[in-house]
Amino acid sequence: MLSQEQKALIQSSYSKFTGRDGFRPRYGQRLMIAEIAKYLGSIKSNAEGLRNSAPTTCVVEAGTGTGKTLGYCMATLPIAIELGKKLVVSTATTALQDQILSKDLPELAKHSGIDFSYALAKGRGRYVCLSKLEQRIESFSADPNDATIPLFLIDQGNDEELSEEQLQGFFSRYASGAWDGDRDTLEEQIDSRAWSMLTADNQQCSNRRCSYFSSCPYYEARNRWDEADVLIANHDLLLSDLALGGGVILPAPEQSIYVFDEAHHLPDKALGHFMVTSGLKASQSWLKSLSKSLAEMLPAIQAGHFVASNIEQISPLSITLQQKIDAFYMNLAEGLDWDQEEGASESRYRFTDGILPNEVKEQAYNIKLDFASLCRYLDEIRAELNRSVDEKSDCGLNKEEAEQWYPVIGSHFNRADGHYALWQFYSKDSKPDDQPDARWATLRDYENGSDIYLFGSPLSAGGLLNIALWKRAYGAVLTSATLTALGKFDHLRHKAGLPEGSVYHRVPSPFDFQQAGLLRVPPMRSLPNQAQAHTQELIDDLEDWIEDHKAVLVLFSSRKQMNDVFYRVDRDLREDMLTQDDMGKQELIQLHKKKIDQGKRSILFGLASLAEGIDLPGKYLTHVVIAKVPFAVPNDPLEQAIAEWIESQGRNPFMEISVPEASLRLIQACGRLIRTEQDSGQITILDQRLITKRYGSLLLDALPPYRRQLGS
Repeated sequence: MLSQEQKALIQSSYSKFTGRDGFRPRYGQRLMIAEIAKYLGSIKSNAEGLRNSAPTTCVVEAGTGTGKTLGYCMATLPIAIELGKKLVVSTATTALQDQILSKDLPELAKHSGIDFSYALAKGRGRYVCLSKLEQRIESFSADPNDATIPLFLIDQGNDEELSEEQLQGFFSRYASGAWDGDRDTLEEQIDSRAWSMLTADNQQCSNRRCSYFSSCPYYEARNRWDEADVLIANHDLLLSDLALGGGVILPAPEQSIYVFDEAHHLPDKALGHFMVTSGLKASQSWLKSLSKSLAEMLPAIQAGHFVASNIEQISPLSITLQQKIDAFYMNLAEGLDWDQEEGASESRYRFTDGILPNEVKEQAYNIKLDFASLCRYLDEIRAELNRSVDEKSDCGLNKEEAEQWYPVIGSHFNRADGHYALWQFYSKDSKPDDQPDARWATLRDYENGSDIYLFGSPLSAGGLLNIALWKRAYGAVLTSATLTALGKFDHLRHKAGLPEGSVYHRVPSPFDFQQAGLLRVPPMRSLPNQAQAHTQELIDDLEDWIEDHKAVLVLFSSRKQMNDVFYRVDRDLREDMLTQDDMGKQELIQLHKKKIDQGKRSILFGLASLAEGIDLPGKYLTHVVIAKVPFAVPNDPLEQAIAEWIESQGRNPFMEISVPEASLRLIQACGRLIRTEQDSGQITILDQRLITKRYGSLLLDALPPYRRQLGS
């Protein structure tokens, strides 16, 4: 239970914050604070401050306008500080991350009376590696015949290669303090591939052994994180940390209280992190480059040293692997009944129930064993280079040379380890009672040949999240405006693997949806599954449905349908349209607002990314048109595998998966309309299935209580 001191601190801080002129406390916000604080107070810990009660989470669906950030920060921050825990706030989008960092937390620090510090946590890839930067600069004057220069690093030319002058500029600006080494604070834009040549990942960094460790931009940022009470991160960074074992990039889960904002994205992002994939021809190309770069390194290694022996072992192993992968490629290319959609540039094959033919599985197993050996050889070389950086090795490389080669070998080890994970996934046995895995392949044709890409994924991230996160975290809060599907938390609980005993709350929005919004499903002659007729009806009648609204968002589930409508409507109507295919999202939004400010009509055409995360309050959006209920694409191999498994259990995948997922997407899409208490407008959904199908009423009832006009 919360102590009286904790309760008093939360109450007094909230009173101070909301007591300002012009600030009106919200009932839903107070309810959110109370429920989260109650949850945290129920967690029991031992003398060392570690949780010793059963793992649980607190799930809060807070409607738009609740003021979620203030709600969860006010409830968690005082308790986290008192317990000596780090508060880690994780978001799915940079837009929300920026809002929390630049607006919400500064206001809270200024007006709540709570003394706390905060910092933004980013991955290594956002920071320049000074050692790599120095190597890139030196490469311009290097002798190509000098075997001590890792040619693997300096031979990665591309159209966006940075000049010596630019690189020198980066170095001098960092040295003078004019730049902090963060890509996001650079004035100029840098091509992603060019930037990747200046950064290091976990395997490429020699940490304290590096000559630049004391002035490393990444570790200087890490020092700020260590001192902060609140860390703002994103789901991808947090999941990357968990994949490394937790506590490598971010604080250890046992010492953290997490808040997952935009939590509805977490399960799918986790599934993406657990997925394995690789192209077979691309793997062979990498193995050739591995042999080439090690051949450049070999002359600098002391003859007879085990590093030289490992390099000599890798060359024939690389050739063997290329041959085995080639045989695997031919087996799949000729032995599978590939499914190709009309007009598509790739074919696909999904292994039923994730089960591979015995011959294919045996080939995968043998390839896995070879990659295990390759990983061992590279890891031993990397460890010896690390000792050389410390000047404790007799391998033949001096400290400077070892520093140059360490990230090269680290990069190769990362690639080898990723390949090992793929082949391990393709060769592992499944237990009879386990949920099966999904495995599929795509055959892609290019101008100069083709490649087969292998994919593997668990059907759900829930079990993995439960082990890596929920069972370890001191406490965790999940919140979003859309966490329920069809009015229940069941879908989220399953996908995220939330533990038994978790608590669930729905906090109402302060908006009067009944007065502010009209939901209309007009009569139509066609259904969305009649693709050609439905598209033609949109082309013919879109202007009538838009009526006299000037600020309109039209959302499509299919890029083809969006473009067909855009290019075939009357020219006069098209002059008012802006399509997502023409420019980036932020540029699109700014141009839309500019047109509205000028008194012109602006009709935005967009896909799923415009159905969430955009904020167009007031006059900037008065009408949302949704072409059809956003069901998932039926040919997605992972979705097919999930449906296959559910059917094998005698259950209905459409009602268990498809309808709940569509409900979440529909709520998000409709949620673009009412963003503030002053907003009003109309939502038009061009899908008669909401009226004619049994599930239609379930989807409608899960939406906010807009006024309805159905079929007229």
